[in-house]
Amino acid sequence: MTSRGPTFRWNVLAFVAMVALVLFITTALLVLLDPRSQAWWGDRFSELGTFVRALVDAVVNRPS
Repeated sequence: MTSRGPTFRWNVLAFVAMVALVLFITTALLVLLDPRSQAWWGDRFSELGTFVRALVDAVVNRPS
């Protein structure tokens, strides 16, 4: 059986996936290394946690 190489479409998708991965990793490193962005993201996750906790409390403790 003769194997064919990857198609042009596969090459384009692989390129786009690699670019997205590199951008994600560089952004994650920036967030991890910059104290200001750590504080900002910490505040956002804290607000998200507070919202989820309030939502769970509202659903669990509601009167029947």
